[in-house]
Amino acid sequence: MLKHGEISTEVGKAPFVFSLASFVCTTTAALLMLIKGRGNMLAIMSAFMLIIVALASLGVLIGLLTDYAYIKDDVLYMRYVFKKSSISLKDIGKIQLKDNVYHVYNLKNDEIGTVNAVALGIESITSELYRKHVPFI
Repeated sequence: MLKHGEISTEVGKAPFVFSLASFVCTTTAALLMLIKGRGNMLAIMSAFMLIIVALASLGVLIGLLTDYAYIKDDVLYMRYVFKKSSISLKDIGKIQLKDNVYHVYNLKNDEIGTVNAVALGIESITSELYRKHVPFI
């Protein structure tokens, strides 16, 4: 679901649907509490708690949708929330796995970006990198 190319990580259906349903349900319930329970302090406090849950699920949803990596035309593209980077496969100096995150370095040993090591479809990216003889540490 939501692939960005032939060689790409993707968002899992279950986490996406759960986060979306959680956001929609808690937002709807908070609005109903505020509209129906006008002046009732318990309804206002319940709506406040539901808004906190809705914001948390929205944050998870945004994280799911903006954390991806893909390879196109021998260029590795990486994105996580507001950070977007790319590097040609021949310019990758090394890739290091730390805490379930692949850190991508250029030939000058500067960190260019990161890729989630537990993302769906990461096997296709790592196998392509191995095929192109990119060194893993």
